[in-house]
Parts: sequence; C-alpha cells; structure tokens
Amino acid sequence: MELELLTLALVGLLALIAPLISRLTEVPCVVLEIALGIVFGQSVLGLIAVEGPWTTFLFDFGLIYLLFMAGLEVEARFLRQNAVDSMIIGVLSTLVPFAVGYSFGLVVGFSPELAGVIFSTTSVGVVLPAAKELEHLFRGLEGSDRVPFHKLLIGATAVSDMLSMFMLAFMIERRGANVQTLALIAAAGILLLPFYRALQAYGRLASRMVELERRYHFTTRMSMVLMIVLAAAAELVGVHAVVGSFFAGVLVSVLTEGYERLGENLISFGYSLFLPAFFLLAGAKVNLPEVVAAGELWLLPAFLALSYVGKLVGVYAPARLRGHSREVSLTMGTLMWAKLSLVIAASEAALRLGLADLGVYSTAVLFALFTVLLAPLAAKMLASKTAADVARAQRLGEVI
Repeated sequence: MELELLTLALVGLLALIAPLISRLTEVPCVVLEIALGIVFGQSVLGLIAVEGPWTTFLFDFGLIYLLFMAGLEVEARFLRQNAVDSMIIGVLSTLVPFAVGYSFGLVVGFSPELAGVIFSTTSVGVVLPAAKELEHLFRGLEGSDRVPFHKLLIGATAVSDMLSMFMLAFMIERRGANVQTLALIAAAGILLLPFYRALQAYGRLASRMVELERRYHFTTRMSMVLMIVLAAAAELVGVHAVVGSFFAGVLVSVLTEGYERLGENLISFGYSLFLPAFFLLAGAKVNLPEVVAAGELWLLPAFLALSYVGKLVGVYAPARLRGHSREVSLTMGTLMWAKLSLVIAASEAALRLGLADLGVYSTAVLFALFTVLLAPLAAKMLASKTAADVARAQRLGEVI
C-alpha cells in the first residue's frame, strides 16, 4: 500500500511538472508526459511501478476516458457541411495506410492487424488545434474559399477515427457474430435507448435548466454514466471497452452540440488526473532495453516512413481529385499522420491478447510519440512555405 501511494504521489508530481516544462519549451504536454513516464518507469529509473491495483485502474480508466474524449472531438457539423469530401478523404486516408501496414506486417512477421490499425489512425486531439492554427496561412490560395482548411481536415479526421475504431473492434473481436453476441448487442441497444432519449432532451433543455446544471452538473454526470455503460456493453460483446467509450463520446458530442460548458467540464475532469496519469503510466510501461535486446528498434524508422507514405497517398490523391490544391492536400496528409490514443489503445489490446509483446508495445508508443512531434511541425513548415509563395506571387502581380 505504501509503495503504491508513493508511486501515485510521484505520478501526481510529474503531472504537475509536465505542463510547466511544456510552457517553457513549447513541446506538447502529452509528449512530455510520456517521455517523463519513460524516464521514471522501467526503462531508466524504475521508480513508477505499473502492476499495482491503483495504477492499473488509473491506466485502464484513463484509456477509456481518453477514447471518450476522442469521440467528443468528432464535430458532426463539419461532417454535415462537407460530407462528400470528408467521407472520401477520411475513408481513403484510413484504408490506404491500413493496407500498407497490413502488407508490412505480413512481410516482416509482425501482427498485420495491429500494424494496419496503428498506420491508419489519426489523432483528432493533435489535428484540431494545429488545423485552426494553420487556417490563416491558406487564405488567398486558389480554391481555399470553397471549403475552409480546418473544417475539411476535422471532418476527414472524424471519419478516419470512426473507421479506425471499427478496425480496432474487428482486431479485438474473438468470438464472431454468433447468436449470443447479437443478443447482447440488441439488449445493450435497448438498455441504452433511455439514456439516448434523456441526453437528447437534456441537450435541448440545458439552457433552461441553469440551476439544476449549476448545482448538480447533471449533463456531465449523465455523460459519464453513458460512457461507462457503453464501455461495459462493449466488453460484454467481446470487444475492448475503448470502442464503447469512443462511440459514447461521439453520441454525447452529437446530442449536446453547442453546449460548450459540458465539454469544459469533461475536459477539466479528465485533465485533472486521469489523462496525465494515463500518459505517464503508458510511458512507464515502455521497456527500451527489451526493444534493443529483441532487435526491434529498426521497426521505429520503418513505421515512421511507411505510415507517412501511406497516410500521404491516402489523403493527397482523393483531395486532389476533389479539386483541392496541391499545397492543401500535402499539408492535410502530413498533419493527419499524427496519431496517439488509438495507437496506444490498439497496442495495449494486442499486448493483452498475446498478439504483441512488450517490445512491440514499446515501439508503438515511441512511434506515436514521434508522429505527435513531427506531424504538426512538418505541416506548419509546409503551410508557411505555401503562405510565403502566395505572398510572393501577389507582390509580383502588383509589380506587373
């Protein structure tokens, strides 16, 4: 008990230190949390034990909540506004890298399903702030007024994330669609109908029920219950709980659209403890000596290169066919290369199912870490170059 409390205290202190370092260095906080977990975990100092019941709960619940937050970030209005472009780009940006990863897995003897899933996914949490930051750099570019850059990108990313979740569910599903599984799915759907109706009604009435919300945070409470119920339902039908929590997030996002306070409450709850603790523990589980000893370190550059090519082709080709400029298509493909939560979820599930060892899990976490660092940086460089070229062309036009 004392040892685990000391571990929790250390995790808490590191969760406080990470955002301070992030502010000074401008390195994403999640990257620092995973990196600190690696340093203080079994790879280096060995001060964070990840096998205890409390740390196991923090990791598991943090993973469920992380995917719930990913579902919340799916903004349905962007899908409705740019449905055709979002669907085409989102689907191909998932299927093409999945095919690349699956083929790579078959060739090298790596789990093809796991490789396909971690190649195909995109991190909404990384793409969303970066897309809004880069929006102004594309103003004045031919064709950019037809569909705003960040709306198109977020819509395509939402489609990609949902499709990746189905792929993850397929990878984890071990029972097959038998009568028992179908009955459980139907029962879960019937039980969830009252939650759906109640949340839908409350989403409409929230503005008229200020006192109830102020005193009891009823929408937040209902959202959390929905997340837990759907996560439990997913486990009952034989898939990982994160699949249920992700679609709970999507459901809450759709039904409470425009109610910003709910999102703020859920974000505050997650980032107060569970999400920082999860990323720190995910890093602490990484075992670099085992990666080196197993000779699996070469997988990291191979993952980075092939996943980037697959994602770039999957985005660039359909975006160009839909009439978007070369610059926008290239920047979109680069930014959608960023991946995080689903990579960790898929790797953790594969580890528990025996589809991967700790070395593969460690490599996958490092892979996600590098994409979170490199994708926004490379996309910003491409967008800045595009903005400079547009400004130069405009100056030349004025001179002529």
